Amino acid sequence: MSTALEIKAAIDALPPAERMNLVVTLNADYPVPYPAGELDPEVDSPELEAELLKSADQPSVPYSAQEMREMCQQLAAELRVR
Repeated sequence: MSTALEIKAAIDALPPAERMNLVVTLNADYPVPYPAGELDPEVDSPELEAELLKSADQPSVPYSAQEMREMCQQLAAELRVR
């Protein structure tokens, strides 16, 4: 394989499991660091865990168009105040 297009075609031809294995293998040596200030597992984990557990216990229902409009208007008002 000599060109990027040939390599991409070969990767695209892989079955999904093999493709995922390739991605994992290639990324193993180059872990993606979290952006500074974005995530602190020592601080965020308990809060995140509580929110995930709370949401897992509730039924999953998409927001209605009216609910989305109201939430967006509320967020826009909050951002204007800042």
